[in-house]
Amino acid sequence: MKIFLAKYEHKHGLDERAFKTREGASWQLEQWAEEYADEWAPFTPDNMPAASLVEQWTDITCGAEFLYVEELPLLDHKNFCEEHKK
Repeated sequence: MKIFLAKYEHKHGLDERAFKTREGASWQLEQWAEEYADEWAPFTPDNMPAASLVEQWTDITCGAEFLYVEELPLLDHKNFCEEHKK
């Protein structure tokens, strides 16, 4: 089983949200992009679709911010501990 972390790296740190699906994580990226697009208004075309904002976010922010999804395995604590005992 996997989880999908939506990640938003910006000058104040890192925001993360975990989702069961890649679609959920992608939705979160779009929400962040729409929320903060006004801060980058000179570099953001009017009425740009949210998915396009996410795709171009690093360029829009002149390399200062990043939006991406990280896929990770969902580990079972018991099995993980047993596998890593010394």
